[in-house]
Amino acid sequence: MQSSVWRSLLIIFSFFVALILQTTIFPLLQYRGTMPDLLLILVIFTALFSNSTVGGVVGFVIGFIQDLIISRYLGLCALSGLITGFTVGKLEGRFFKENPVVPILLVFFGTFLYNGVYFMGRGLCGSFPLSFVQLLRATLTEGIYNVVLTFLFYYPLMLIFYRMRDAKPKNYQGYHKGFFG
Repeated sequence: MQSSVWRSLLIIFSFFVALILQTTIFPLLQYRGTMPDLLLILVIFTALFSNSTVGGVVGFVIGFIQDLIISRYLGLCALSGLITGFTVGKLEGRFFKENPVVPILLVFFGTFLYNGVYFMGRGLCGSFPLSFVQLLRATLTEGIYNVVLTFLFYYPLMLIFYRMRDAKPKNYQGYHKGFFG
């Protein structure tokens, strides 16, 4: 019980630190208008190590916070995060999560899903239309950024999302999945 509280607090703190990095440091790392998205990586890890409901809710909440702070279109990041978190959460249990290739591939393809929903929504809002080539180039650049970050943060994130989940008391009689796993 106490382990899950600490785990939840650590995950919330990780999202808070990621939000600060996303709004202060990462804009300095822009290349052709794209930058890494650490918040998306954390949403994907949360969904991968929880379920589709938790992934969708966390994706929506984090996306809505992004909408309030950095987005010009209220609700698009929330919708994109919801769809991405829910979709990755549906894949939970189908992969060997200890293999570093799995989260890296999910982050790469999750970036495409997130940006696809986001740019479609921008087009529906009347924003400047992006060609498929522009969308592909921007998403590919961000996907590569996110893969590099996932590779760098894989083991610390695994400690947070996986190993702490398995830290149960010795007299634990069952498995109850809490909010974050």
